[in-house]
Amino acid sequence: MSPKFLHQVFAADLPESTTRVMAVTQRPVATTAFSGKAKAAAWKHIPSWFLVAKQDRTINPDQERFEAKRAGSHTVEIDSSHVAMIAHPEAVTDLVLQAATAAESARPELPATGSTHGSRAETALTGIAAASLITGAGALLMGRRLRRPAP
Repeated sequence: MSPKFLHQVFAADLPESTTRVMAVTQRPVATTAFSGKAKAAAWKHIPSWFLVAKQDRTINPDQERFEAKRAGSHTVEIDSSHVAMIAHPEAVTDLVLQAATAAESARPELPATGSTHGSRAETALTGIAAASLITGAGALLMGRRLRRPAP
């Protein structure tokens, strides 16, 4: 994306000073992101949580809603641009925590492969929860850091 359009299209709810930094540090998207085919869809077997950014001009919010509905995701909608994790880190963190602390009934059932099934499932879920929490915390801290006024 051309740096001159980044604020308007990608991050309209952030200060222009922040989007200027993003524009010079953003790497171009790899074309394989649009042409690669997944071998399996995890959302068919694993519960998912989805954040719809209602002001997204990069991915149409109706497309986001379609994907969330198709996956049977627990969905939250917020007034945000494409970069909700920076513009609204608290909302993103809340959703990550909701997913990480979901009731047992909302967690995935992993296939039994012997007597260690229970410990494998707990280890996998712990890893997923930890990764989600770290990602959410990172997004929260990054959002706060980018919002600070320049000295």
